Amino acid sequence: MAETGFICYPVLEKGKYIGTVDRQIIMDQPHREVILVDHNERSQAVEGLEEAQILEIIDHHRLGGLTTGAPIFIRQEPVGSTATIVAHLTFHREVEMTPSIAGILLAAIISDTLLFRSPTATNFDKETAFRLAVIAGIEDVEAFAMTILRQGAVIDTMSPAEIVRSDIKEFDLSDYKVAVAQINIMDREHAKRKYPELQAALQAMKKEEGYDFALLMVTDILGRSSDLLVAGEPQSLLVPAFGQITDEGFYYLPGYLSRKKQVIPPLTEVFR
Repeated sequence: MAETGFICYPVLEKGKYIGTVDRQIIMDQPHREVILVDHNERSQAVEGLEEAQILEIIDHHRLGGLTTGAPIFIRQEPVGSTATIVAHLTFHREVEMTPSIAGILLAAIISDTLLFRSPTATNFDKETAFRLAVIAGIEDVEAFAMTILRQGAVIDTMSPAEIVRSDIKEFDLSDYKVAVAQINIMDREHAKRKYPELQAALQAMKKEEGYDFALLMVTDILGRSSDLLVAGEPQSLLVPAFGQITDEGFYYLPGYLSRKKQVIPPLTEVFR
């Protein structure tokens, strides 16, 4: 572009002309302003974050070592859902909340906390959820929650390759690049029939993305347990964190519902 004298350039979308853009706009493009919500690690953020100006972080995860060039607003609390924080920011600033927005935030809290079953759930999440339910006009929160959780049980509606990438977090743990995905299920025995396909998809993703370890946490909401599928060697590294692997080829973790609170901390320890 610097070597041409063109004033404007064509813009194509899927090979089709849709307009033009002035060269000055491209060459003098200002820094994007971003707010990081529900994450604060560079590996989990959008591409080009290093060229953007971070204005705020609203999150409930561990600090991931992100640095900024200037002081910023950070709201980070040990609650079960970032939606709880967003709701209270709205309440605190006396911004009118519509029933539809309240319903969306309520659904997010239910999904994140698995209807308050997750060890990350707090009384603050629960109180916020019921306050949102009033605004949204939802009288039966548990029935609403079951609908939300069934919709989130995607094992029958997505391909194995889509499942292992649908809810995934990347972590740099010492010298290891680790990815941990999670799906929720309502029927463990039915889900287990798909484990060979999921294991193959996990292995393919590990190779394609260059991970040292790729893990898939299959969480049985009603049974309050998780099966952990792993691609990566040596798996003996994970024994101190999760015990011995089962004869079926995965780790069975009774009581494990939270990736953030129950899987990432022991992984961080074993890779330290």
